[in-house]
Amino acid sequence: MKKFLSIFSILVMATVSAQTELTGTENYIYNSTCLNDDCSRKTESVQYFDSWGKPIQVIDIKGSPTGKDIVGHVEYDHLGRQVKNYLPVPQTGTQNGLLYTSPLSNAPAVYGSEKIYSENVLESSPLSKVLQQINVGTQWASKPINFGYEANAAGEVDKFTVSTSWENGATKSVLTKSGTYPAERLSKSTVTDEDGNKTVQFKNAKGQLILMRKFNGNEQVDTYYVYNEYNQLAFVLPPNS
Repeated sequence: MKKFLSIFSILVMATVSAQTELTGTENYIYNSTCLNDDCSRKTESVQYFDSWGKPIQVIDIKGSPTGKDIVGHVEYDHLGRQVKNYLPVPQTGTQNGLLYTSPLSNAPAVYGSEKIYSENVLESSPLSKVLQQINVGTQWASKPINFGYEANAAGEVDKFTVSTSWENGATKSVLTKSGTYPAERLSKSTVTDEDGNKTVQFKNAKGQLILMRKFNGNEQVDTYYVYNEYNQLAFVLPPNS
């Protein structure tokens, strides 16, 4: 990947060096879009990559209304995962495509003391499941979205079956309640939003949604999804059905 990008960078540099000052020691992809026939008006951007081929910076060259660069900063944690997503930061001027060594330095002048990135809190495992999402803005820092991953308990989810037959030139589906699912038969994922509202999804081994359970205060609202023997969705049982 690095070799390909390096060759591409050299080729691009030869064609755009007169107009831009791209950083020759980094891998990059340069893009120019003409806005009129003679290309006297155009938009330019450059995306820089690290030695592993991962994006590290995106620059909209003179992308602001006043002709200043707008920089998208990308960073990774110690495991190489992108856990923070930054808002683009307008700069004080333009560097004509050069890589910014301090792309966030002008952020306080633009955003003040606001938190300018959203964040994913990941579990410490190779799966890197998301445990929390924290949105952009200082006010949201103390109101994360929480995620939980479990399996169902015995008797927690009702089980329905469908039998399909051919009757009078059409299929006929008969719904039957057949007890409850045994423990640990379904995956259970929970999302609790910023206001504490909880939604729980139960899925089978095929990834089919079996139950959507929402909590409205102390009220539990269940919607069941029932599939026939051909793995087709046959019934949706609304709340209080």
